[in-house]
Amino acid sequence: MPAPAPERREAILAAAQQQFARYGFRRTSMEDIAREAGVSRPALYLHFRNKEEIFRSLSAALQETALAAAEAELKGGGSLERRVHAALEAKVVRMLEVVHDSPHGAELLDASSRLCGDLAARSEARLQRMLEEAFREATRSGEIDLRGAGLSASAAAELVRLAAYGLKVPGTDPGDFRRRLTRLARVFFAGLAGERS
Repeated sequence: MPAPAPERREAILAAAQQQFARYGFRRTSMEDIAREAGVSRPALYLHFRNKEEIFRSLSAALQETALAAAEAELKGGGSLERRVHAALEAKVVRMLEVVHDSPHGAELLDASSRLCGDLAARSEARLQRMLEEAFREATRSGEIDLRGAGLSASAAAELVRLAAYGLKVPGTDPGDFRRRLTRLARVFFAGLAGERS
């Protein structure tokens, strides 16, 4: 009995992720993805029109998973520093692992920029809004003092978000990123200490 459509779609995306990581975007064919997913080519085309649509769907799924993890961290317990650090790590490291673990990482990044720029922009806008709200709440509670630092919640969120992305210089592995992010969070939040510190 064939798997229901949602499970079949997820299996196809998982197979596509493996194939893209193994062979890169250009060399991966619809036939490769169908074979890896254990479906026929006609069945594959019932779910996706082409390889580009699969790549975009995979990117959207990865972005959504990363955003959900970031949101969970921001809504969790502990200091704002801990929550923002964990949220940024959750948002960035999974994508970094996908690229770093593939010998075709540069090509996958290029394909992502070309095919999924709009998805990445929407994801970043959502992360920005989540961070802004976390900074506003911490300001209201007195945990941080944005006014003393001359920052709005929006500016603080943007600054820490862009600084974190700046840590992903070419060749950065996930471990390097995590270590740099820890140092960034420590320095950044030391400058925002509020009345509770």
